Amino acid sequence: MKISTFSFHYILAFFLIILTHAKSQSYYNLNNQEHETLMKIKHHLENPPSLTHWTSSNTSHCSWPEINCTNGSITWLTLVNYNITQTVPSFICDLKNLTHVDFNNNYIPGMFPTYLYNCSNLEFLDLSMNNFVGKIPNDISSLSNLNYLNLSYTNFNGGIPSSVGRLKDLRFLALQACLFDGTFPDEIGNLLNLETLDLSSNPFKASKLSMNWTKLSKLKVFYMYDCNLFGEMPELIGNMVSLEDLDLSQNDLTGKIPSGLFMLKNLNRLLLSRNSLSGELPDVVGALNLAIIDLAQNQLTGKIPEDFGKLQMLTGLSLPVNNFSGEIPQSIGRLPSLIDFKVFINNLSG
Repeated sequence: MKISTFSFHYILAFFLIILTHAKSQSYYNLNNQEHETLMKIKHHLENPPSLTHWTSSNTSHCSWPEINCTNGSITWLTLVNYNITQTVPSFICDLKNLTHVDFNNNYIPGMFPTYLYNCSNLEFLDLSMNNFVGKIPNDISSLSNLNYLNLSYTNFNGGIPSSVGRLKDLRFLALQACLFDGTFPDEIGNLLNLETLDLSSNPFKASKLSMNWTKLSKLKVFYMYDCNLFGEMPELIGNMVSLEDLDLSQNDLTGKIPSGLFMLKNLNRLLLSRNSLSGELPDVVGALNLAIIDLAQNQLTGKIPEDFGKLQMLTGLSLPVNNFSGEIPQSIGRLPSLIDFKVFINNLSG
């Protein structure tokens, strides 16, 4: 039987109407389900005053300041500095399209909320500045899509699990100022996309810097001040060509400062104060973007390099409480941006 052109277009239009209706109904159902989940979250958090605008009647939740939506579905949930004292809701991943969870600067108690593993699209997790306790779980690699993880200023303890090294998409990892008293794993060196690493101010078991970490060629910010580090800095740290900001101060690092550090073209801050570093500084300094050098309170010897006088971006040069000798290079006095220059308690002249 031959179908007329008119009949064909009629049937096609009919199916398009059905499809559009089904899509509209699906969107309506998802919107309702997500709104109900938000109401449950508010109830779980004991109706904090900061969420008074979260009401059953106000269904335009995508316009709420704590919410971001993509294609009408919730992808971001941001509850920062809301004085939350309850645990992270166990049903939070009923918001199935969540990519971004930020609960920083609250009073959230409890262990690490492993039910976040059910948020299969999660890319950003910030639980910093809360009252979490216990250890970071060994299966944290279940959050396989994470590119940002911040658990700083919490009470997490023990060691950092090696499984962190399986979070291959991580670009930002901050575990600053916790109570970690175990070790940090070599496997962090497998995070080849990492750009920021901050493990500073933790009472780690006395450890050396991992040679494996020198593979992090994309790392820009590396903070491990006050981390109970000892021993020599790996010579290959000079291979970390993207480094812009390095702070390894307040440790017990020994030996010479690797000459490669002073050749890193992107390096802006070099902070190695309050260690036990010794030996002479290299004559050649090619890191011309350096703005701050702090090598105070070490056991460094020899002359202050003439090449420091080439650092036109330098605003701070701190070298006190060392064993430097000889004359201070006159070129340092001509640096146009230098405003902070300390060299007391050395054997310098000029």
